[in-house]
Amino acid sequence: MAETYTDYVNRVAITVPDEYIDIKTGESHFISKKTQEQIAYHATNSTLVHLVFSALENYFSEKTSAPTADNNDEILKELASIKKMLSAHPPVAPSRQMPRIQRVVQKEIDPDELDDVLEAFGG
Repeated sequence: MAETYTDYVNRVAITVPDEYIDIKTGESHFISKKTQEQIAYHATNSTLVHLVFSALENYFSEKTSAPTADNNDEILKELASIKKMLSAHPPVAPSRQMPRIQRVVQKEIDPDELDDVLEAFGG
């Protein structure tokens, strides 16, 4: 059963049929529950027009194809050159020397000074 969703703010309405025809392949597909939920959500939130155009842009955009043999060859060449550089100049091991720690000299605090500081800061 077809249902109509309306985005009144942007004056967009869309009727969701039980199935649709993919215009690229000519095949018929059922509308998924997730798609119908997204249409209902965007109609409610006045973003239906944005959903439609995002989907259309994505549908008609040139998708990046899966890696080809040429791309794989280029990647393998890059990896080989990195391996060659690492073999020629192995990474330097970090120094095991501990950093110097400065000694902190503690001084006894006069109780009167402590009371003055606490009183100054509301304590």
